[in-house]
Amino acid sequence: MVRSQVQSLQVFRGFAALVVVAHHSALSTDAFVSRLPDSAKTLFDMGHLGVDFFFVLSGFIIMYAHMDDAATLTASKRYVLKRLSRIYPAYLPVGMALLVLYAVMPDLSASGGRHYSLISSLLLLPADSRPALSVAWTLVHELMFYLVFVLFFVSRHWLAAGLLAWAALIFLVNYWYTPTGWLRYPLSLMNIEFILGVGAAWVVRYQISYKKAGWIAVLGAAIAICALLLMTQENGLYLRLVLAMGLALVIVGFTVHEQSSFLGWPALLLILGNASYSIYLIHNPLLSITQRVAGRMQLTWPLAMILGIVLSLFAGWLYYLSVERTALRFFQQRLRR
Repeated sequence: MVRSQVQSLQVFRGFAALVVVAHHSALSTDAFVSRLPDSAKTLFDMGHLGVDFFFVLSGFIIMYAHMDDAATLTASKRYVLKRLSRIYPAYLPVGMALLVLYAVMPDLSASGGRHYSLISSLLLLPADSRPALSVAWTLVHELMFYLVFVLFFVSRHWLAAGLLAWAALIFLVNYWYTPTGWLRYPLSLMNIEFILGVGAAWVVRYQISYKKAGWIAVLGAAIAICALLLMTQENGLYLRLVLAMGLALVIVGFTVHEQSSFLGWPALLLILGNASYSIYLIHNPLLSITQRVAGRMQLTWPLAMILGIVLSLFAGWLYYLSVERTALRFFQQRLRR
């Protein structure tokens, strides 16, 4: 039996959310306040890779959380309800609010009028256009992965075969051309990152020693850093998979270490991790407002960025307390019944 609560995973989620917020804060500051120096742009542009960390973590957490579930219809129904209640109740208020705002204020986005799909915005299903909430494209990938993971409740072998077949199809298609339209979701190379996360959770089941865990984490960090240093626009997509592989090893190392020894993370990092989904959902629309205000206040770009990041984190935490956590508790009580 694996340990159910691993605080390191929450800390990693919080870190991933923070770097994504910093990335979008830089974009909004550059658009509404003042032009960022090229060095700052290059640095904060790397923040979009926080999404890759989210994908690996998601695959790991799903496998880790359900590893000991029975392969039964009842367990599969419980899994589906739990996953849907985790995504939609917190997302829908934000997603629907964005649909209304873009209908009233088409120029709310820094890029001007945005083309979005109603189906994708409301249901998070693959479509030719993205959802109104820009970051919700990642949730479309998340739901696809949840659907594939249902194979786990048929057979562990079916899940392994399904993931391998999916990965092979993705690599084969991307070798010949870059998928477009709605096919860019199921055939994206980024789906491999979920699969790497699942593989990392399986590795944790092996009796890896406490001492080896540290070296695994160090190796993973070295691989991730090398991928970052070598990454360019031309080779970025494939090196993101190398980055994801390194991050998966880091997760394995910390998880095994925490199963053997308590890691005392600061409470603030755990709070940030708990609220990471809410922060992720609301930060970009909020930054469109805060950075416009910062521009009118004629703040310098560093102060404007700090203002946007701090307000996004605080507002996300409030949204977590008032909406996400309340919804989770409500549905958890229903599932227990």
